[in-house]
Amino acid sequence: MKNTDVKYLEPSMLSFFNNENAMSTLHDIRRGIERELIRTTPESRLSNLPHPEELGSALTHPYITTDFAEAQLELVTPAMTERKTTFDSLTSLHHFVATRLPDNEIMWGASMPPELPNDDEIKIAAYGTSNAGQHKVRYREGLANRYGKRMQLISGIHYNFSLPDSFWEILHSHIGSELSLNDFISERYFHLIRNVLRNGWIIPYLFGASPAVDKSYLVNQEHPLRIFDEDTYYLPWATSLRLSNMGYSSNEQSLYPTSFNSKQEYLTDLCHALTTPSARYTHLNTEQQLNGSVLQLENELYGSVRPKIVNDQLRPLYAMCHHGIQYIELRSLDNNPLLPLGISEDQSYFLDAFLTYNALAPSPELTDSERELIARRQELVATEGRKEGLLLPTLQGDIELKDLGFELLDAMIPVATWLDNAFGAQGHKQGVERERVKFIDSKLTPSSKILAMMKEEKLSYKLATQRLSEVHFKQHKNVKINEEEAVNLTRLVTESLIKQQQMEAQQDMSFDEFIQKKNYLQCDCEIEEVVA
Repeated sequence: MKNTDVKYLEPSMLSFFNNENAMSTLHDIRRGIERELIRTTPESRLSNLPHPEELGSALTHPYITTDFAEAQLELVTPAMTERKTTFDSLTSLHHFVATRLPDNEIMWGASMPPELPNDDEIKIAAYGTSNAGQHKVRYREGLANRYGKRMQLISGIHYNFSLPDSFWEILHSHIGSELSLNDFISERYFHLIRNVLRNGWIIPYLFGASPAVDKSYLVNQEHPLRIFDEDTYYLPWATSLRLSNMGYSSNEQSLYPTSFNSKQEYLTDLCHALTTPSARYTHLNTEQQLNGSVLQLENELYGSVRPKIVNDQLRPLYAMCHHGIQYIELRSLDNNPLLPLGISEDQSYFLDAFLTYNALAPSPELTDSERELIARRQELVATEGRKEGLLLPTLQGDIELKDLGFELLDAMIPVATWLDNAFGAQGHKQGVERERVKFIDSKLTPSSKILAMMKEEKLSYKLATQRLSEVHFKQHKNVKINEEEAVNLTRLVTESLIKQQQMEAQQDMSFDEFIQKKNYLQCDCEIEEVVA
């Protein structure tokens, strides 16, 4: 059965590939990477030490910060047009952190957490005494009270991607769109997002690297996992427990689905979730969360992909309303503990081809029934993706996973070839073909390799991850980085600490007033004074 969920490029779009001006703009594709990592002890336990001052202020450093927990690092590269420069930046950040952590700490290279203590021993990230710092802490307290601390310690990689405005301008003309260029760009990003949701099941299959978890993650939880050894639970065909219902998910948010059919529908649904009290959370007092809405903040919205905009003056909802979408954030990538950086340049070539294809392939609006089908498909791939003969639900009925995979990769080839022609390289098409073999032999997937290593060497999840993390940590410490980059990172440490001190010394309102102002939201997006 042919799967019409996979959308082949239309003839008018294929003719677009002949436009030399469009091809020349592809050099300005921007990509950035955010990687979350946990600081751990030699015993594979969560570090109880504070964020090292040698790394700067977690509140104000632009590239080295923390996520939910004090021991949960987040390393952020700038958005750059040169792929090698992006990965050089990520390498430099790992080296800088590795050479400044205490002697008894390393960086945990996997997505699922190490051995976890009791919840009251998991320290929420601290950001100082400024209103902005206290606001970040209160938000995290809300996350802890809503979802539990263990789920928040799941880590991942976010891949930020944008096509240049000059590209969109040429496509706008080619299609003959009557929208303003700004509105056209936003609508095309939502077009891309809908296709990423449809086709995104391929990401955990190809790159999922969390088939097992330490038993401490599952304290007081009912679960369907099997016993691997006395310390480890797993599923034999799982690709990404992180992306499964046992991972980073929210049952409450699923009751308030967010539309990606247009910018207006997205903002309306998002604002509804930000202003609708949740019966689950209203029992929490004002010291336990920012507010009692379904979402405390825009960032609380879970999902495999998000529209994004950078604006320091407006909160994201208002910035997106008035200025549109600037890039998308792909959030479905596991940390691969087999790789020093958790992600590779080869993988990046594939992701660029995948995201560009999704921007150009037909993308009809998502119906409620298709959204439900997409959710079932992702859960099946996350928990059983490597099972021989696995059938996935599509709009045309159940189709075997490998057939869907081959068809999607075939549809991507023209885009990958176009990108290679633009860059005078072969990485994109080679990236697509490299991933094809994983549908021929699932043993080549990271999730399968990790389980095979654990079985062959008789290692628990935490011991296998610890061993890999120690090897990579030594590599991070010993790698040679650009001297200018090292000087810049050292300078940013000092500047970030000074900036935090200035913020703490220049409070212009009480924290209660600050919270009240931050919580104020009007769904017509007309009030621009509400700051981020």
